[in-house]
Amino acid sequence: MTEPGTEQVSSNVETPAQPLLPAGVQTWLPYRSWFGLREKLVVLVLGVALISMVSAAVAFFIVSQRYMETAIEAHLASVARLHAQRIEEYMNFLRSELRLICSRTQLRKALSDYIDHRDPAALEQANQILSDAKRSVSAFDNLLIYGIDGRLITSISAISQESQQLDPATRDNLLYSHKVTSTIVGADGRRLLRAGGPLMAEQRAIGILVVLSGMEPLRAISSGSGGWVSEELIITEPDASGRDRPITPLRFAMAEDISPVALTQIKDQDPIKSDERNLLSGKDYRGAAVLATTHTLKSPPWTIMVKIDQDDAFRPIRDQRDLWLALMLLVLVCVAIVGVWLSSHFTMPVLGLAEVAVMIASGDFKRRMQHFSRDELGMLSYSVNRMADKLVDVSAELETQLRLQHERADRLNDQLIHANNELHWLSRTDSLTKLFNRRTLEETLENEWLRAIRTGHSLAAIMLDIDFFKRINDRSGHAAGDECLRRLGSVLKDTVQRTGDFVARYGGEEFVVLVIDANVDHACTFAERIRTRLAEEAIPHPESDLGPVVTASMGIAAMMPSNKRSPQELLALADQALYMAKSHGRNRIETAAQD
Repeated sequence: MTEPGTEQVSSNVETPAQPLLPAGVQTWLPYRSWFGLREKLVVLVLGVALISMVSAAVAFFIVSQRYMETAIEAHLASVARLHAQRIEEYMNFLRSELRLICSRTQLRKALSDYIDHRDPAALEQANQILSDAKRSVSAFDNLLIYGIDGRLITSISAISQESQQLDPATRDNLLYSHKVTSTIVGADGRRLLRAGGPLMAEQRAIGILVVLSGMEPLRAISSGSGGWVSEELIITEPDASGRDRPITPLRFAMAEDISPVALTQIKDQDPIKSDERNLLSGKDYRGAAVLATTHTLKSPPWTIMVKIDQDDAFRPIRDQRDLWLALMLLVLVCVAIVGVWLSSHFTMPVLGLAEVAVMIASGDFKRRMQHFSRDELGMLSYSVNRMADKLVDVSAELETQLRLQHERADRLNDQLIHANNELHWLSRTDSLTKLFNRRTLEETLENEWLRAIRTGHSLAAIMLDIDFFKRINDRSGHAAGDECLRRLGSVLKDTVQRTGDFVARYGGEEFVVLVIDANVDHACTFAERIRTRLAEEAIPHPESDLGPVVTASMGIAAMMPSNKRSPQELLALADQALYMAKSHGRNRIETAAQD
C-alpha cells in the first residue's frame, strides 16, 4: 500500500492481468495523439523564442547593413576628399614654382633674344637658368621651352618622342594660364606629370615653359593604407579615346595598363552633391566585387577613386551574423531545456495520471502514479494507486495459476517439437552410418532430376558395393561388419565435399553418390578419389580375395534428364555398371552407356 507524500516506482510484469469485467463488456482504450500537452507547450515556448530572435536578427542585420553602407560611403568619400586636397596642394605647389620660373626676367630676356636674333649664347643662358631651377626643386625631372607654335625650342634633359611638340589643344591651354595638363611618358619610359604656362615679354607670349615632374609625390599620396586591408586609392585620367587609365600604381596588379574598375551606382544620384557620387559597386581589375566612391578634379581632369573589397567591407557584419547564429543556437538550447522542464513540471502529473488510468482500464494493474503533492492531483493519484492495489490483490492468484499453466504448456510444446525433429531426422537418415537413407535418396533424386531438366545439366550416379562383405559378418561377426559400414560411410562423407552432391546408403553394403552437373568422366574421377581414400583408410578384411583391406566395386552412369525418362533409369544403369564391375573381378570402376 502507498501513503501520500511517498514515491513508488512503477513496475511492469511480462503477462498483464486481465480486467475483471462482466461477460459481454469490452474495454475501451482511448487514442492518444503523439502531439500532446507537453509537446504543445514546448513548441509554443520555442516558437515564441524563435520568432522573436529571428525578427530581432533580421531587423538588426537590415539596420547594420544600411549603417555599414553609410559608414563605408562616408569613409571612402572622406579619404577621396583628403587625397584630393593633398593632390590639389601639390598642384598648387607646381603652379607656384612654374609662375616663379616664368617670372624670371633674365629667362624671358634670353628667350626673347634667341627668338629675335637666334643668338646661341642667349639659348645657353636660358638653359643655365632652367638648370638652376631644376636643381632648386627636387621634384622637377625636366624643363622645356616651346615656341608659341608648339614646337620645342630647348630642353635641359633627354626627351621622349611625345615631348617633341605640343598638341594644339595643350598649346592653347598653356598660352593663357599656368596649369597642370596631363601625364606623358618620359625619355626613360617613366610616366611624368606635365605642367606649363606662358612666358610673357611686353604683354605678349613669346613661348611656353613646360615642367615635367616625377609621379613619386602622387604615388606616395596614394600608397597610404586606410582602415581596411583591401582599401586602395587609384588616380585615373582619360586617354585619347576617352577611356580612363590609372596614373598611379595598382596595389594588386602587375601591370598598370588595365581598366581599374567598372562601377555601377548602388544608390540614386544625389542632386545636391554635384561633385560627388554616392556609394558604387562593381568588379575591379582582379574580378573582385568592390565598393567605391569617386572624386573628380577640374584641373587636371583626374578622377580619384577609393575602393575596398565587399568581402572585406562587410566582414564585421558576417562576424556579427556568426555571433548572432551562435547566440541564437545557445538561446534556443536554453529555451528548449527550460521549455522541457516547464512542460514536465506542469504536465507530467496530468499525463502520468491519464497514462495510469488508461493502463488500468486495459488490464495492467501494476502501473502506479509516481508524483504526489498536497493538492487535488495528489489526492487523486493516491486514490488511483489504492484502487490498483485492490485489483492486484484480487487478480494475483489468477495470474500465478495462469503463469504456471503457460509454463507447463511451453515445456510440453518444446518436448513435442524436439520429438518431432528427432522423428523427422530418423526417418531420413540411416542410424548406423548417419548417412541419408534410401527414401531420402529417392526424394533427392526426383528433385535434382527436375532441376536438371530446367537448367539443362547432366546428372551422374555412382553405385558402390563392398567386396565380399558377407565374409566379414561370417568371420568377424556383425559388430565388425557394422564398424566397416560406419567407417566406409565416414570415408564417403569426407570425400563428398562439393555443394549439391549427395551420398546415401542404398541398402545393406550398397551406397549411392549423386554427382550434380557431371558427365561420366567427372564421375569416374570422383569414384577414383573415393577408391583412393578407401585404400588410405585401410579397413581390415581378413577374408577378402583381393587383399587384407576392404575394397569396393563401383558402377557409374550419367545422363541428361528429360521428361521422357525416369530418375530410376539412372539408378538402373548404375546398378548394371556395378554388376559388370563385380563380374570383371571386383575392386574396379565400370560405366554403363546410355541408350
